[in-house]
Amino acid sequence: MKVCAFIPYWLDYQVDGSGKHKNLKKLGGKYLINYSINLLNSVQEINDVIVFCSDESIHTYIDKKLKYKFIKRDKCLDATDVSIDMIIKSFLEINDSDIIVLLHPNSPFLSSETISDCLQQVISGKFDSSFTAYSFQKLAWFENKPLNYSLNEETPNLKSLEPVIIEQSSLYVFNRKSFSINNKRIGNTPYIKNINHFEGLEVESDEDFEIAELIVNSGMYPKVEYAKI
Repeated sequence: MKVCAFIPYWLDYQVDGSGKHKNLKKLGGKYLINYSINLLNSVQEINDVIVFCSDESIHTYIDKKLKYKFIKRDKCLDATDVSIDMIIKSFLEINDSDIIVLLHPNSPFLSSETISDCLQQVISGKFDSSFTAYSFQKLAWFENKPLNYSLNEETPNLKSLEPVIIEQSSLYVFNRKSFSINNKRIGNTPYIKNINHFEGLEVESDEDFEIAELIVNSGMYPKVEYAKI
């Protein structure tokens, strides 16, 4: 069984408030993609780590000590109206892996244990896909209506609420068969891996970068092994 990890990458993705491209900003002196490749290199179950990008200059932003392969994708897949499902489909047309680990390079504090757990759940055959998520036991609303409680009843104790699950949106694992049937990275029997907010911090906005820098500089999250990068 072949397991492949791939990172869909945009060099010019989402200009932030400072006028810089988000994916070309540094965290702790390193480009975000280095954290992701380093993490995937540490997961024993993964056979190949592939950066799927339309621009070959991405090599200049990746540490030479890291192990990865580069596959150039069609420039048309960079368009804003292209879904991640279309990018995955394009990737699978040129890759024969049985199980795919999709990692977006915006969560530098994800752990190898989390990826291994998500992988093992799919490898076992019990689940056809897995993803990281947050679980909230809060009074939640959606489309101007309570989502997990009723205004016609007594306000419930938070501990008695059914948790609201929100995709963390950085890590997805799925098998080829599941994607070919559903054309989605989440299949019919997904395993949901709940993680905490430190591990799942997504570095998107200027504020996110500031918080991530504090974590890096303070050593608040020791699972990250920066020395390997």
